[in-house]
Amino acid sequence: MKKLILNCLGVFMLLFSATLSVVAKTPFTLKQGNPLVLLQEKKKAVYEIDYSKLIVTDGKDEDNDMPFLTWMQSQDEDNDKWTTDWETKDKAACDKAFREHFNDEIKHGIQLSKLGKDYKVILHLTKIDFGPAAKMKLTGFSGGEAKANGELEVRDLNTDEVLVVLAFTDLKGESSFKQIGRLKGIFENLGEELSDYLKDYQKAQKKKK
Repeated sequence: MKKLILNCLGVFMLLFSATLSVVAKTPFTLKQGNPLVLLQEKKKAVYEIDYSKLIVTDGKDEDNDMPFLTWMQSQDEDNDKWTTDWETKDKAACDKAFREHFNDEIKHGIQLSKLGKDYKVILHLTKIDFGPAAKMKLTGFSGGEAKANGELEVRDLNTDEVLVVLAFTDLKGESSFKQIGRLKGIFENLGEELSDYLKDYQKAQKKKK
């Protein structure tokens, strides 16, 4: 009986460790430069979200993949409401979500601003899967969540030199029954994931010294 309990504990610890490793996994990969540039205080950056190469996918059949604008137009069954809402309010709401959550999570670093003077931060989105219409949780049904691929690029505003490029894969957003809400959720989670990545990167660099 004692041996059985010990074996069960061993299995539990392995599962627990595996869970921690999954939780700790970052969606970010450094492609160029030093990401600690982002942790410079009293520096301001203008910002831009680039949707020009964004592809919407269902994650199953590549034949269903389509550019973001084409996908948005395909949703318009009622007087171009999707594209109109995007131009009049949704795009601005996404910009705001990106800026506010970035600044809130990376408090001791570059701050995004419409009047930045030091850097330019460009968020390039390349692929997004909006996920299921709904999903089952222990507490009941909830909206699905999106996941996105892309790159975060930092440029010197005065010289246009590319200082940092961070790629991200399967960056998850917040749950929502609305697809635009899921897109906003990507920007809301990006700041938190980026903050965690920078903290881990900083610790790793200190250990090397």
